[in-house]
Amino acid sequence: MKNRILTLFIGIAAAFGMQAQEYTTYLFAYFSGNWPDGEQVRYALSDDGYNYHALNYGRPVVASDTIALKRSVRDPHILRAEDGKTFYMVLTDMRSDMGWQSNDGLILMKSTDLLHWEHTAIHFPTRFPDLEGFDEKNLHAVWAPQTIWDEKVGKYMIYYSIGRHDWEYPTEDPNFNQPYFRIYYSYANEDFTDITEPRLLFDFGTAAIDGDIVYDAKNEEYVLFFKDEGRSVMNKKGNFRTRQGVMRATSKSLTGPYEVEYRHLQKPGQYPTEGSSVFPLIGSDEYILMYDCYANGHYQFCKSNDLKNFTYVQNTPTRGTFTPRHGSVIHITDAERQRLEAWSSLGEAVQDMAKIAVPCYTLDELAKRKDLETYASQVMATKNTPKAFKKTEKKIRKFIAKVKQ
Repeated sequence: MKNRILTLFIGIAAAFGMQAQEYTTYLFAYFSGNWPDGEQVRYALSDDGYNYHALNYGRPVVASDTIALKRSVRDPHILRAEDGKTFYMVLTDMRSDMGWQSNDGLILMKSTDLLHWEHTAIHFPTRFPDLEGFDEKNLHAVWAPQTIWDEKVGKYMIYYSIGRHDWEYPTEDPNFNQPYFRIYYSYANEDFTDITEPRLLFDFGTAAIDGDIVYDAKNEEYVLFFKDEGRSVMNKKGNFRTRQGVMRATSKSLTGPYEVEYRHLQKPGQYPTEGSSVFPLIGSDEYILMYDCYANGHYQFCKSNDLKNFTYVQNTPTRGTFTPRHGSVIHITDAERQRLEAWSSLGEAVQDMAKIAVPCYTLDELAKRKDLETYASQVMATKNTPKAFKKTEKKIRKFIAKVKQ
């Protein structure tokens, strides 16, 4: 029995681009709110997959204005590549204070250390100028991209929700038309800097967003988790009333067609939810389903051993430095954790130095503080070893202690 469980977990780990025996920690990448400072990538770590602490005092890991056309990002999805040492991240290129219909693209990023990222912004009207209906005037939004390895074609598939103004449909409110989101997919090129023309992956019959695909090794099928989006309406395909909940569809092929199960998966009575993410527990054949209960101030966690029936575990409050919105989780090694924690400690030391009121410094100390801030920024931007981060943090902590004497 133990051998069967180990074999199953290795199969699960392979589907997530992992080697099971090496992983110790959960890394949660997320954004934190509907304003420019909140619309940036942040990290948190967990030992159990349910309870997280933010790194860098909850401050950003990547500055959005350096990677996004809209200078803000949302919905980060992070994936370990098949080689085990490269990481891919895809994000919504969007700034909410410019309007919910102002987003026309996504961002591709690649890293080998989880800290320094190469990036490419894809603006759909520019990238696909001959694609009918995808012009800037008609395209409503390109939301919540995610990446999965397509074993059949040997490429990374990126899937995302698209809304267009000419797809809107009436609701029970005569004054409101619902944007009709469908889920599309493209393939990334080898350098992860470009994508192929969008192709339809999933049409729910009413608006569907926040797709998250997991391979179910037990049943040899792909499971698509998604949100039934927008105003409550009757979905005629399933004679089902939508309520902004998490749903499930399955297919034997990654690119579909997907068969929908017309039921919600979250804790009964918990609405609305969005941004669901499913990932395996380390050393187990169980999975966690997490989703953002954004109207209630918490993330909700459930678990399952069959990717079909989920049991409520807990609500994790979003407060203090940990205020996640739609994000995703991967497993990382102890060495990767040490790198992130050392980087975080250095960032926190810089912030602690900045918190000391200016009158507490002499003029010479103010000049020294500026030099230390500049040097620390250079280290964080160019180095990726715990040794380099810790050495710089030690200098700053020593300086802080001297100022406080």
